[in-house]
Amino acid sequence: MDQATLLWTLAGTLFAGLALFTQKIAAEEGRSSAFYGVLSYGTAGALGLALLVFLPDFPENWPTLALFGLASGGIHGLANFTRIESLKYIDSVIFFPLSKMFGPLLVVGGAVLLFAENLSPLQYIGIVLSITVPLLLLTSAEHHRQKNLPAGLKLLFISTLFSTAAVLIAKQGLLYSSSVVLILSTSQIAGTIASAAILMRQHGAGRAMFSHANRRDVQLGAVSGVIAFISSYCLFEAISSGYVSLVYVIQAHYILIPIVLSVWWYRDHINMRKLAAVVISFFAIGLLAL
Repeated sequence: MDQATLLWTLAGTLFAGLALFTQKIAAEEGRSSAFYGVLSYGTAGALGLALLVFLPDFPENWPTLALFGLASGGIHGLANFTRIESLKYIDSVIFFPLSKMFGPLLVVGGAVLLFAENLSPLQYIGIVLSITVPLLLLTSAEHHRQKNLPAGLKLLFISTLFSTAAVLIAKQGLLYSSSVVLILSTSQIAGTIASAAILMRQHGAGRAMFSHANRRDVQLGAVSGVIAFISSYCLFEAISSGYVSLVYVIQAHYILIPIVLSVWWYRDHINMRKLAAVVISFFAIGLLAL
């Protein structure tokens, strides 16, 4: 992995972790997942559209790129909704590790099959190390600490499937052109539409969609949108020039950020097994960056 791709990946990892922690806050406070999604995606989409004005060379195949962006964003919007719903039932120290164990497996498999990415033996070792780390984070004792473990796990797997599909679709779009801003903008717009559709289904059309929201909902959604925009931009820059398999597996380690913050802020459960998983994660990232 070249230095520029690695730096984009690490920056995206940092901001992705911060964005995910805002979702943890929304879940802990019982906020509307769909309304949160509308504000978050809407803010990121507005930032992307503003950048499009300054795009020097608008790609000729923009309809194709926009289509991939819309597909990626719409699917990611569903992933965002089911992620917050899952976090209402299970702790972040369970959700994020499991999600980032199965997600990289799906992305690596998809990248090898769809894009013929050729990884080195050490990078495969890093991938194996990365996806086995979460096994340290789940024990039978966790069942008694969760509000509804079966429901949370079901939503977790659905969210993970949507998330991995979204990143593979974005990678496919970036193969046609490296116009990151265009794909990013359209994906955020699609995420906004998907979240709005869910919100309408839950609360009805018109003012009823927003009657339950308050200033705190708006603040969380807007802050998340700004952070998510930066994270998504870094991710798209990284996958446009590097292997989506390596980029995604490294970024999967952003789970360390919301886990640490959740333990500190919400007193989520922590033990030596989970601390060991954090340490092993750093070794895995080192191998993947080779």
